[in-house]
Amino acid sequence: MRAGDLMRTELVTFHENDPIDEVLDVLVEQHIHGAPVVDDAGQLVGVISQLDIHFGRMTRDETDGVEGGRLTARHVMTSPPVSATEETDLVDLCQLMYRLRIHRVPIVRGSRITGIVSSLDVCQAIASGRLTLSG
Repeated sequence: MRAGDLMRTELVTFHENDPIDEVLDVLVEQHIHGAPVVDDAGQLVGVISQLDIHFGRMTRDETDGVEGGRLTARHVMTSPPVSATEETDLVDLCQLMYRLRIHRVPIVRGSRITGIVSSLDVCQAIASGRLTLSG
């Protein structure tokens, strides 16, 4: 199975200039823990999670060296982002997620996001029988 077979294509994405308070509100409303971050051209530039936001707030004074005195996604996102292609083997993707201790990987074609695979997506695929484990 390939990443493209499992990826979700309905995505929540954020712009790098979105205030982190708004990002956190959307994450909570959508019941997700993180999402890709894009620039003005729609290109993937990072991934932001609730933990990034919480740690970013703890380690930074919100007015310290920040334009306009407000933290944005750009200030706390993980960048450069880890991504994969639709052709990435799912076992390789899972090994990457495990090795890097990450829970979501944007799926890209070039630098454009086409989907996302999360650790929960993998668990759901196993639980539903769509993905089987051998060995």
